[in-house]
Amino acid sequence: MMIFGEQQHIFEASGLATKSVIVYSDRAEVKRLVTVDLVKGTHEIVVQNVSAVIERQSVRVDGHGVLIQEVQYQEMPNDMTIENDKIINLEHQKLDLETERFCLDDECISIQKRIEVLDGVAAQISASSAPTPLQPLPPCHVASQPNLLARRHTVNEPPSPGIFTGAATETGRFFGAAAFNQDSLENLAKFLKYYGDAVREMKIELRRKQRESEMLTERIEQIERQVDQLRCGAEYDSVKR
Repeated sequence: MMIFGEQQHIFEASGLATKSVIVYSDRAEVKRLVTVDLVKGTHEIVVQNVSAVIERQSVRVDGHGVLIQEVQYQEMPNDMTIENDKIINLEHQKLDLETERFCLDDECISIQKRIEVLDGVAAQISASSAPTPLQPLPPCHVASQPNLLARRHTVNEPPSPGIFTGAATETGRFFGAAAFNQDSLENLAKFLKYYGDAVREMKIELRRKQRESEMLTERIEQIERQVDQLRCGAEYDSVKR
């Protein structure tokens, strides 16, 4: 308590020089130096924000060149209004960032589904455009040696028009199934180009949005740490000494 006419000198405990530290099994004794020029008269020396684990009965003050009249140790509740306002502001920032991250995640899911749809269409086109495999010709059966000789003789003779009719029919069936007209080839080429360009662009956009989501997650975690520090500080030490 300051008396009328006194001169007040305020110091921060963290800014004072340490004279000595003695460590015991259950406590530690710390001596700090307060150097101040005093004129004749009554003065009040205030050291604020001392340790939160200080023992009230252990406070000792020694001085040279002055007469110490009284030593007081006071604890005053801190004004938590500012700290609470900071916490509320950080919580609002966190909610805004979480909303933005949710929107990005929804967009990523939408892009992935669009890529899957195009992949499915490409797979269907690939399956439908596959050529029909050539069916094997029925095997030849040799009934007897005379027939074999006759067949050999037939092969050595000039081919008659009807000998390879079966093979020609099967080959024509194969090429007929695999053939594409000019329009279908052009349409296929256009789709393949669109498919490649669209999927590439969508994957670029997907990666970009995923990175943005990761950055938002880091900012949210940082805000959560700040809020935890403010709340822990208020719970641990809610008084000013």
